[in-house]
Order: sequence, then structure tokens, then C-alpha cells
Amino acid sequence: MTDVSSNRSKKQCKQPAILGIWRLGEVIHESSTTQLSLAQPADAVGSPRWDYVIKRARNGADQLEGNRQILQSIAAASCATHPNLIALLDASTTSNQPYMVMPRLEGEPMQSHLESTTSKPLPVALWLVRQLAQALDSLHTTGWVHGDVKPENSVVGSRGHVTLVDLGFASRIHTLPNHHFRGTPDYAAPEALAGTLAAIPAMDIFSLGRVLWHWITRTEQVSQAMLEPVADLVQQMVSKNPNERPTAAEVVQQLLSLEIETLGRHIGPANSNVVTAHRRAA
Repeated sequence: MTDVSSNRSKKQCKQPAILGIWRLGEVIHESSTTQLSLAQPADAVGSPRWDYVIKRARNGADQLEGNRQILQSIAAASCATHPNLIALLDASTTSNQPYMVMPRLEGEPMQSHLESTTSKPLPVALWLVRQLAQALDSLHTTGWVHGDVKPENSVVGSRGHVTLVDLGFASRIHTLPNHHFRGTPDYAAPEALAGTLAAIPAMDIFSLGRVLWHWITRTEQVSQAMLEPVADLVQQMVSKNPNERPTAAEVVQQLLSLEIETLGRHIGPANSNVVTAHRRAA
């Protein structure tokens, strides 16, 4: 009986961890270097709402690398703000435990959509990728390269809004590599894998081109006339020569034009059939 009372007392005394002005909640994701936890303001005692996420380094052998990623994320997110780029709401750059606070995003990783058995229309795929290009344009304009553009780092909301997340591998443009490769090989540009060039925006464009290619292999079947211009854009984006790749701003404009064109072709035949049906009925 004493042991039960003692355990109950310990549970009642145990309080959620406080970090800065934030109360930490459930851990929702962990990598080898960092940890994401739900959070709420520390003064929101008893509130059921957990509308924020705190990212901090995990304790262990990779803690120094985790701290580095947090500090890089804070630096990049402090410079670039865009509706399609993860927002920085609060941060601490203290050497012992840096952390950053972001809004809690409702949605699924883009990878989940790509792996779905239900294909999306081509215009929708172009729209989703365009939003990533818009986020990259904002980053590049402020002097940063994302460094790890991939479907897993893209969150798609219930209404199709895309947010590019995870700036842990971000680098200042023209920063020379002084470390081993960081990123995802399947989406990385050849020069990034080789470590032969300083960080440049064209590296992100190559990665985005791989994402776009992944999408057009998962969309609903369309005519060759609709697909060829998209394939041409992909070919430009994944060119082995970084100087031949378009800028993020150019990709945004091309994708927007392709969206409008493919959407018109996508819905045009359906409208024609409806008109024909009405005429026959008359």
C-alpha cells in the first residue's frame, strides 16, 4: 500500500519539462541528431492545445552535430520568410542547448502522397512542386541554399498547401565544403556528392528536378503533348552542368505556365463532353 501511494505521489509531482518559455509535450519525431517535441507556452497550464513544435539536439554522441543543425536552421530561417517555408517563431542560440520553435503543421509528408495508390492529376503535381520552388526562391534570394530538398522534407496540408521544412543542412551561398557530405544521395546534385564546389542554388534546383520527375511518374496518365514540356523542364533542372539549370524564380514561372496549360487541357475534354450531351438531350 505504501509503494502504491509513493508511486502515485511521484507521478503527481512529475511536471512536464520547461525550456525557455515553453512547456514540452510528446516527442513526435527523432533522428540520430535531433528531436521534435510538441510544445505550448509555459503559462498555458492545463491547456489541451499543443500548437507548437520545438526542435533541439538529442543527447548522445551526435549532440554536437545536432546543435550545429539547430544553429544553421535558426540562421537560415531568420533570413528567409515565405508562406511555403517553415516559420521560425522563437529560438535560443545558447551553446549548451540551442532550440527553435515552429508552428505545428497539419498534414503529411509529400512522400506519403507519392507512395499513395491514388494518382494525382498532372496540374496538381505541378502546383505542389511550384510551392517548393517558391520557398527555394525565397531562400536563395536571401543568400541560403537548403541542401536537402526531398519529398520527406515537404509537408502537404489538407488543402494542398506545401511547406518546405528542415533547414539543418542549409548553407550560405558560396560556402566551401569543410565536412563530409550532408544530405540525401538520391536527390543530391553530382557536384554536391563530389564535394567539389561551394554551395550554390543550382544544387537545390537539381534536387527539386528529381522531386518533379518523381511526381510525373506517379500522376494520372496524360497525352505526350502534355507531358513533354514537363519532361523538358526536368531535363534542364537535372543537367550535369550547374550553369545550365534554371534559377528557382525561373522554375516558378515555368511551372505556373505549365499548370495553366495542363489544367486547361485536363478539364477541356470533360467540358466538351458535357456540352455535347446537353445538345443531344435537347
